[in-house]
Amino acid sequence: MTAPPAPASLRRVRDALLGWYAVAHRDFPWRATRDPYAVLVSEVMLQQTQASRVVERFPRFMARFPSAAALAAASSAEVLAEWSGLGYNRRALSLQRAASAVTRDGWPRDVVGLRTLPGVGPYTARAVASLAFGIPAGVVDTNVRRWLLRRFAVDDRPASLQTLADALAAPGDGGEAATWTHASMEFGARICRARSPECEICPIAVSCPSRGAAPHVAVPRQAPLRGSSRAYRGAVLNRLATAPAHELAEAALLAAIAGDRARVGPGLAPTGWERILGGLERDGLVHRRDGMVRLGAATIRA
Repeated sequence: MTAPPAPASLRRVRDALLGWYAVAHRDFPWRATRDPYAVLVSEVMLQQTQASRVVERFPRFMARFPSAAALAAASSAEVLAEWSGLGYNRRALSLQRAASAVTRDGWPRDVVGLRTLPGVGPYTARAVASLAFGIPAGVVDTNVRRWLLRRFAVDDRPASLQTLADALAAPGDGGEAATWTHASMEFGARICRARSPECEICPIAVSCPSRGAAPHVAVPRQAPLRGSSRAYRGAVLNRLATAPAHELAEAALLAAIAGDRARVGPGLAPTGWERILGGLERDGLVHRRDGMVRLGAATIRA
């Protein structure tokens, strides 16, 4: 991009997407709230997890832990059991630590302050700032990155994309800031898709350099799940989440994982098992005592 888009061009794009979103958006449960706790829960869940799965799990999690104080007061085993199946379980513990922080100190109300919460990075801080507090902060997730690159031919660098996203968000305030954040993400997910973008019904197709020939926008690909550390770790946590009192004898747990080799991977040698279980312990996801493996840390971590 040789020059930044003119303000009038940005405003036309913004107005067109807001108009499209008003009539075409999906009614996800987290879009009906500006409670910062509910917003944070939804944003953490949506990291690395498809929205279709979060639709099912978000209401259940909120019913189980309806406030930051309720989440902070729970045991790590309770939190991990409720999180089971969403993957990347360390997110749940970071979310609980963030809940403890805001229960103790109150909610930060700007991007800089939100970044200080455990597990909250640049994207999540901007999302919560805009969705909960009406701050016009641009967000760049995978879907937003894709349509910004296609529509504006901006350099594929985080700084360039963030500057453009901030410029698009800048005219908003209050409720419109939240609506714009939802609209910008929804458009990438629904219209300017990774495969088969809907150029023929795109509300901002006029003057789009990619119209009818949208380039592929590469994203990092995960390694295959079966046989990976992620597969074994997830299998251990899922077994414990559904076990009585969230605990199993270590020998029984190892046998159960070995018996699920078609889905999880080959049986583990003792060194491999120790690597998996030791890693889970270091992350505070399980602990061992008297031959038993229990879900969660040995003590609740603030």
